[in-house]
Amino acid sequence: MHKDYYRTLGVSRDATSDEIKRAYRRLALKYHPDMNKDDPDAEERFREITEAYGVLIDPHRRRLYTTNHSTDFTRETIFRDIFSHSDYSEVFRDIPIKQEWLDRLLRMGQILAYEAIVHGGRPKDIIRRSFVKIAFQGASRVFHNVMDIHQNIRIPPNIAENGGYVTLEYRPGFLTKKIKVKIPAGTRNGTVLRVPGMGRKGIVNSSGDLYLHIDIGSL
Repeated sequence: MHKDYYRTLGVSRDATSDEIKRAYRRLALKYHPDMNKDDPDAEERFREITEAYGVLIDPHRRRLYTTNHSTDFTRETIFRDIFSHSDYSEVFRDIPIKQEWLDRLLRMGQILAYEAIVHGGRPKDIIRRSFVKIAFQGASRVFHNVMDIHQNIRIPPNIAENGGYVTLEYRPGFLTKKIKVKIPAGTRNGTVLRVPGMGRKGIVNSSGDLYLHIDIGSL
């Protein structure tokens, strides 16, 4: 069955990113399981709108979905990518649900925060699920799924061809950070550059990596 992500979020097909974010915030507050403990369907509804948001907020997925009617996306991948992309995940900071214990979980580690934001539930259930994932998937894989950051970056053709430096802003935590990144000569459209150690800061001073998805064009 074809999933109508636009209808799920209640937005038009030409909706902007800001309109998609506003629609998701409104629906997330309405259907979050923490706010609807007596509604057995709220959890699935929350996952549906989060899935729709994850597809429509990502330019590549949105293009595949809109032009090719592709819905060959797994929820786990969609949710992970929302959380790993600083521009997509900022929407959660404006949803004041269980803020007192989400802050506590954030201090304990982003793996727990990811589980809390994406899947919800009681704090003890979140902790249990997080440790189960670490045990079965391996700590390194889970760590990088959550601590790495993926960021789209547009660079001019001359820098892509000849190489050079670009300055960009991104958000590895609650504050925006500005860094200078070297672009190798001969960089092609769609190239993904890895900047080690510039992702989210984790436990014991370890950090994820920053992945820059290159789009070549006029700024």
